[in-house]
Amino acid sequence: GTVGGFSGKLVDYPFDTVKVLLQTQNSLGSQTQQKSPKHTKIKQPPVYRGAIHCLKHTIKTNGVLSLYKGLPAPLLGSMAENSVLFLSYGEVKRRLGEKPGEKELSIFELACSGAVAGGIASFFLNPFEVIKVQMQVM
Repeated sequence: GTVGGFSGKLVDYPFDTVKVLLQTQNSLGSQTQQKSPKHTKIKQPPVYRGAIHCLKHTIKTNGVLSLYKGLPAPLLGSMAENSVLFLSYGEVKRRLGEKPGEKELSIFELACSGAVAGGIASFFLNPFEVIKVQMQVM
């Protein structure tokens, strides 16, 4: 589980970086102007025209390695997530009464085991995701 999480993150991280850059481009380019007692935000035109343009622009201006900016936090998070996922999935199945070679769980019980394990894993992964997004947009 840990090696799978590590390998998967290395492959999908550049795409995640592009997604985050596209999602945050307007919020990063906003300026605050003083017009009255209230502050008014002025929207800047988008920097990127789409995912391919964002990918090309990021590589051209910051280099290929910039697509991996902030990678250590999600690598640790992904490794931890998969470890927790497999551990909790096995534990939930055991508590539902699975005994290998003796009693097999129904499809519904297996689905419930996966759902509970996914919920537990995402609870542990959330702090890593917050750190990752903050590092990607720096």
